[in-house]
Amino acid sequence: MAVTLTRLCSDAGREYSMKLVAGEAGMDNIVRWVHILEDSGSQPFLHGGELIVTTGISHGGEGAEWLAGFADELRRGGAVGLAVALGEYIPALPEEFVFCCEKNAFPLFAVEDGAKLLDLTYDLCRRITGIEKHENALADAFRAVINEPLSLRSHIKLLTRAGFPEESRFTAVCARLIAPDGSAPDMTEFSDTPAASRIRGAIRGMSGKSMLFANHGTLTAICRSSVPEEIKALCASLKDGIPGRLCIGISDPASGLSGISSAYAQAEAAMVASVLSERSVSLYKNIGIMKLILGVKDRSILRSLVSENLGVLTDYDAEHSTDLARVLRVYLENNSSVSEAAAIEKVHRNTINSKIRTVKELLGHELDDVSKSRLLTAFLISDVLSVYDML
Repeated sequence: MAVTLTRLCSDAGREYSMKLVAGEAGMDNIVRWVHILEDSGSQPFLHGGELIVTTGISHGGEGAEWLAGFADELRRGGAVGLAVALGEYIPALPEEFVFCCEKNAFPLFAVEDGAKLLDLTYDLCRRITGIEKHENALADAFRAVINEPLSLRSHIKLLTRAGFPEESRFTAVCARLIAPDGSAPDMTEFSDTPAASRIRGAIRGMSGKSMLFANHGTLTAICRSSVPEEIKALCASLKDGIPGRLCIGISDPASGLSGISSAYAQAEAAMVASVLSERSVSLYKNIGIMKLILGVKDRSILRSLVSENLGVLTDYDAEHSTDLARVLRVYLENNSSVSEAAAIEKVHRNTINSKIRTVKELLGHELDDVSKSRLLTAFLISDVLSVYDML
C-alpha cells in the first residue's frame, strides 16, 4: 500500500527537528524508502519514490550552491523529497534553492539536529514498513468484507480500531481508467502512482475517514460519513493530469459495516454507467434502468436476453456484411424517425426504410412500443456486456 510523505513525517519535526521549508504541494507524494545520498550522479541508482537525506559532507567547502542541481537530479530520478541536515557542511539553505523546490512542489526538509540523522533514517524506514503492513491488513479486511460479506465478524475488530466503527455510515467509490487506446488497465498498479496519490489526498481532505485500495483491478475507496454529492464534486475535479478517462461510480450511503458489500456493488454499477455515458462521475441513485441490468450478476442471463432479441440481426449482419442492427438502433434512439436516422447515417430515406423493412421481416414482428422498448433494452445490455468484457 502507499505511504505518503505527510503520513510518514507527521511526528519527525518534534522527534528529530525535521521541518518542511518548501514544496508542501508535494506532500501527498508516495514514499517507498529513505536513503542517505551525498554525491551527484546518483540518478541511475534511484528506483523512484525515495526520500533522500543528505549532509553535504562530500561537498565540504563548496558552499550550498550545488544543492539546486542535486535536487533537480533527484527529482528527475523519481525521488519524492529531500531532507538536508544543517550544520558544518550546509549552514543554511539558499533562498533560490528553497524557491525552486517550492515552485516544483518538491518537498524540502531542514534537519537541524544532524547528530540524529541515522536515527531519523532508521525510524522513517521502520515507519514505512509498519504503515504498509497495517494498510495491507486493512485493505485485505475491506476486500474480504466486500467479496465475502459473511466474513465480517472476523474483521470487525481491525476495522473498528482503524477508525471504521460498525455503526457508521459508509459510501463506496469505484474508479477505472479508460486509456487513450480504449483499453482498461488493471488499477492495482495505478494505486501507487502520483495521480492516485492526488486522489488519495483529495479524499483525505473530505469529512470523515477513508481507505483507498485496489479490488479486482478496480480502484476502490470506502469513505466514512462523507455524502455522495460531496464525493462527486471532489471526483469531478480529479480528471486533469490523468492519462486517459477516469470513470468513477459512487454508491448511496450504507448503514454499518454490513452494508459495505452492497455499497461496493452500487459503486461498481455506477462506474460502469460512467463508462457507457462517457461522464466522469455517476451517482448510483441517478443511473435509472441501469440499476436493473447491472443488478443481474449472472451474465449468462444478460447474454441470453441479447441473443433472443438481437441475435437474428447480428447473425444476419455477420453473414451478409450488413449493418441492420446498427441502423435499427439509430432509428429507435431517434424516436423512430426515418429522416433523423437518414441524416445520421448520411444515406437517403429510402435506404433506411428498406433496411427497417428487412429488420421487421427477420424479427418476425412489427416495431410496436413494446418491441421497441425490448430492443432498446437489449442494445443497452449489449453495451454493458461490452464494458464487462473490457474490464
